[in-house]
Amino acid sequence: MDEVSELRKVLPIRVSSLNDLVRIAVTYMTPVAQSVFLLKFRDRERLIVGMLGLFRDYYKLYGLPVLYYHVCNSVEEEKIVQANYIIVSSSDERLEFSKVAKPGVSIPLVELRIKPPIIPDLD
Repeated sequence: MDEVSELRKVLPIRVSSLNDLVRIAVTYMTPVAQSVFLLKFRDRERLIVGMLGLFRDYYKLYGLPVLYYHVCNSVEEEKIVQANYIIVSSSDERLEFSKVAKPGVSIPLVELRIKPPIIPDLD
């Protein structure tokens, strides 16, 4: 079997809009060690906000994929569902939700149309 036929296919993850895709692209363009964005999606009618990561060097594996996530309460959901960014205050742990990036730390929120198959049912 040749090398090409042994390659695994990429897992397609459809986002909700072109703007969501562009926010991901912008995070990859920034000159930092690793780009960060948060995903928002529905799981059993709940709004989930999460971040995919990699727990490196897990025993003999190259890494263990992890999803750090939060199940939003009704107050958070009302704010997050319309937001494209979470703005983090540098002086305290105050969060602001915004349609546009603002000076300081603006973390893009990317909405997925559906929960991807790599994410299991969540508690």
